[in-house]
This record gives sequence, structure tokens and C-alpha cells, in this order.
Amino acid sequence: MGPVRQTVELLVLLVLCVIVVRTFSAEAYVVPTGSMAPTLLGWHREIVCPNCAYPFDVGIDEEGLSGPAVCPNCGESGLDSVPAVECGGDRVLVQKFLYDFRPPKRWEVAVFHYPGDPSQAYVKRVVGLPGESIRIEAGDVYADGQILRKTLEDQRAIRIPVHESRFEPRDADRFPRWTFRSGWGYRSTRTGWSRSAGQFIHQAQSGIGPGDWVIYQHWDPHRGRYGPVRDFYAYNGGEMPSDNEISDLGLEAEITADRSVEALSVALRNGADQFVVRIPVGLNGRVELTHNGVRVPIIERSNPFQGHDPWPESFRLEASAFDRRVTVAIDGESLFEPYDYEHPRRGIGRGEAPLGLGVDGGALTIHNLKVFRDIYYTATLAGMPRAGRSIHSSVELGPDEFFVLGDNSPVSNDSRFWGVGPVVPGSMLLGKPFLVHLPGALVPLKVFGRSVCWVPDPRRIRYIR
Repeated sequence: MGPVRQTVELLVLLVLCVIVVRTFSAEAYVVPTGSMAPTLLGWHREIVCPNCAYPFDVGIDEEGLSGPAVCPNCGESGLDSVPAVECGGDRVLVQKFLYDFRPPKRWEVAVFHYPGDPSQAYVKRVVGLPGESIRIEAGDVYADGQILRKTLEDQRAIRIPVHESRFEPRDADRFPRWTFRSGWGYRSTRTGWSRSAGQFIHQAQSGIGPGDWVIYQHWDPHRGRYGPVRDFYAYNGGEMPSDNEISDLGLEAEITADRSVEALSVALRNGADQFVVRIPVGLNGRVELTHNGVRVPIIERSNPFQGHDPWPESFRLEASAFDRRVTVAIDGESLFEPYDYEHPRRGIGRGEAPLGLGVDGGALTIHNLKVFRDIYYTATLAGMPRAGRSIHSSVELGPDEFFVLGDNSPVSNDSRFWGVGPVVPGSMLLGKPFLVHLPGALVPLKVFGRSVCWVPDPRRIRYIR
């Protein structure tokens, strides 16, 4: 059998497989808007910041226009003349019959018929489940009067990048995003930390007490100054307001530690509440958590450093204070049962220095530090006040009704603002998107006289939580 026949048969088999999969299992949809950004992207432009080399996306509206580009990592503006790659909306594969076997889970993405026009398919995240009373307050979602908390897996799917240390701005010497301090706060600048080739390197030095810290200072990209983290979306452009202060923050870091490191600490601020987690590394002991300076009981699951050998050890650290829940994990495994607290401390925290990593002892290298924030669900749509449902009163869901929200909350037309009502009946659910299979750039080509303006970009193929 010749190569031509083999190729033809392979193509025929591939077409048949696509037809079978589409008919009985999965169907492809195109995401036209940015209401789910950055999880799913509509039409957009890809830009690489000339100040810090951070890649980010800016949405394109129906007229082909976008707002002023502002780098979310360093705050560089005036980027409209920077070369950009124009891209179509994400193409997603949807499991069509999944919800015939089980109902949607909270925090997962779903495709459904829009209740106001069943001919249109919408994609949002399921937040409220049947029979619940849903309310939004100060950016958080409550069900039956209880704040809805996310697991670590849920957080990974939803969290929004704020800053990455490996993308160091050229103006970092003038406006440092990370500072080194011996002791939390501003008590001493003597430290064993240094920075080299995008890494934070720590060496033990005499005279330095316990707790040698790398502290994050947030640079507000919308205002061009230090300040608290706010609900800024680079996707929406620099003209979109970002007035809501975010207290739900987390970090992720790739770390290599030597046996000489006695302990590693994580500090997280959530509003006026301060949390410090101390993890014994080279010393024997248990993981400790303090809340506003007071040690609180936790149920420890494991500490991978106890009895560990050989050294040095490389690991991934994750820590967050989302939804009044503190979580810390090493290589994806939680060190203790999540610590939940119900009554936030009154007062104003120091939002410009919201988190940090500290070390007691010797040699440790941080290869990259990432800062994330949670979604703040707004009371406005596109900056315009609206009588949003669930904002001032609760929404009561029926036995087969769901409440859905977009990840790009400031511009998402979702259950908060629909004129036909705030619910999605179970009968209108189409399925769960699970893969962005053909993200692509718009490139003008001519094939047999026709204009082909889309080329797949395999780098951005990704699974959807």
C-alpha cells in the first residue's frame, strides 16, 4: 500500500473520528467575548511588555477596538504602539452529555443556553446550586448565609495572576516590588538575601535574628504607585475602573532548600488579619500557624521535611488566604487541614505589603515567586451601576436551578444582571468545557483565493477546570 493511499485513509479515519466524537461525546464552541478571562479568552491581542517582558492579553470588542494596554505585572502603560498579535476567541471542546449523569459541581465551568435567547450558548462558572439562597457581599459569594470557600484545586482554576518575580521590571531599582528585611515590617535592613538572574538567594549571616524575609510590595498598575491589590484586569484595558480592594491573596514559589535551613515561614495578610505559618525544615517540630500573633490549633497532615534525606530539596510551595480560609501546601499536598475563621478583624491592614516568605538559618533559593488574587464579584457591569441581583438581597434557587458568574466579573453579563431572571434551569445546560484545543492567532493568508485568517497556536492548548 503506497504512502498516498495511507495518507488518504488516515484522513478519512480522522474525519470519521471527529464526526463520531462530535455526535456522541464532545462538541466544539468558540468563545467570542472576554467575560471568562483570563480562564477563557475572547477576541484579543497578545502583547509582551517592553519593561518586564511579561506576556499578557487585551480584549477586542465587536468593532475591533481595545482599551489602552497596561501591563498587569509592572504597570507599564503607553503600550499601544508595541507590536501585538491579534487572536481569535478560544475554541473549546465541551462534554455534551456529562450532566445527564451528574449535576454540575460548584466552581466548574459550564456551557448552557442563555435563558434570554435559547439560540445563544453562554459559558460561565457555576456558583450557586439548586435549593440554595445566594448572596454577594464585598466581592464574596454566600450560600444560605455561609461564605463559599474554595479548595486548593478550585483556587488554582480561578486565581488571577498579580505579579511574577522572574519578570523583573527595568525600573525595579527605583520602585522595587520585593524588599529584603530581617524581621517582618521595617525593623532592619540587614539581611542574608540577594537577587541574581531572577532568583532570590539566601545565605546565613551572623547577627540576623529569626525571620529573614522577602516581602512583596504591590505596585498598582492602574494608578502607577504602591498600594493595595485591586480588581484590575489587563484584559479590559486601562480605562476600566478597578476600585475594589482585594484582600484574598496567595503565592506560589519554586524553592530549593539546604539542610542548614531551620524553618521556612509564610506571612499572609487578609484585610486587618495577619497569618504566619512556620514550617520546620532542618529542625524537628510541628507546623505552626499564628493568627494576629496568637497561635491557633491546626490539624497537621504531614511535613515532608521531617526525616528527609538527601539534601538539598526542591519543592513547590503554595499558600493562600482566600474566602476566610488559610491553606498551605508543599508539592500539591496540604500541610494541615484548611484553617477557617468566621469573624474578620476590624480595621485597615497594610495592603501595600500583603505577603512574604521568611527563612531561619542557611542556604535557600527561590526560583520564582508568583502572587495571585481571588475574583472580586462586582456590583456593577462595565463600570455602570446596575440593580444586580444577589447584591442587595438573596436569590432563592429552585430544585433544578443554578446561579452562574463570569471570571471577568466587571464586564460579565451573568446571573447578576439578566433581565429574564438570575437562574439557569438544569434543562438548559449543554455540557462542561474541558479543553481549549485550538487557540490561535489571526494571520492573513491566501489559500486557493480565499482569505484564511486563523492559525492554531499549540502553546496555549490547555485543560479547563
